[in-house]
Amino acid sequence: MAKQRITVCLPPCAPGEALNRAIAEAMAPFDMNRQDDLPDGGDGEWDYWYIASGWEFAVRPGYEDDPRIVRDGEEEDEPRPRDRCDGGPKALLDLDADRVPVAEEAGRRWDAWQEFSAGYPAALPAHHFWARVRLDPQQRYSFKQARAEHESQPLIRAVYADPLLRERFGDDPVQFIAPDRDAYVAQRYADVLPTWALLTLDGRWIEGGTHGYRAAFNAYLDELPDTTVLVRVLYHS
Repeated sequence: MAKQRITVCLPPCAPGEALNRAIAEAMAPFDMNRQDDLPDGGDGEWDYWYIASGWEFAVRPGYEDDPRIVRDGEEEDEPRPRDRCDGGPKALLDLDADRVPVAEEAGRRWDAWQEFSAGYPAALPAHHFWARVRLDPQQRYSFKQARAEHESQPLIRAVYADPLLRERFGDDPVQFIAPDRDAYVAQRYADVLPTWALLTLDGRWIEGGTHGYRAAFNAYLDELPDTTVLVRVLYHS
């Protein structure tokens, strides 16, 4: 059992109790405690939930105190910045406030990596060495050897020798900095908004950890009417 976050998409509704009822109605088909059969024949997705983000939406400037903005009441002793919230009508949320800076930084990181890595022989990603371990049933080639060989490559050794480079490029930049700039930037852009699951306006519960899911999540939210209410919900499953 674990807690996950879901982004719930709702038709226009008033804040307060009306919103809570709308969320409850949307979440109800996926209640693990239902006594009747679930629509998809499964075991359900949650046994309790509440509004609580931690993955806050940005509020469009000028709407910080709009009563339609959704904020949970659990952090009254530690007020959040007024430009952050748990949800509200899409028109009041700035979906690009975090995505665009991340994409811009990804572009700069990609350019810097190309310039830096051009000074070294091409390196292999870490999974090349881990695969050798998995394919050796006699374990004559160990994970320790695989790690040592990966880190001995001149390019990787140079990254690991400088903490600032390692922080910027990561432990396995050959694998995770895609060779295509546009693809790399798009991946980072798509990573920003998604929660583990998405509950669509037409009642579909969709979840996943793949880039395909995250790209579809962004595309779906971007295409929703501005009157759609988006709310971050924490659920236990």
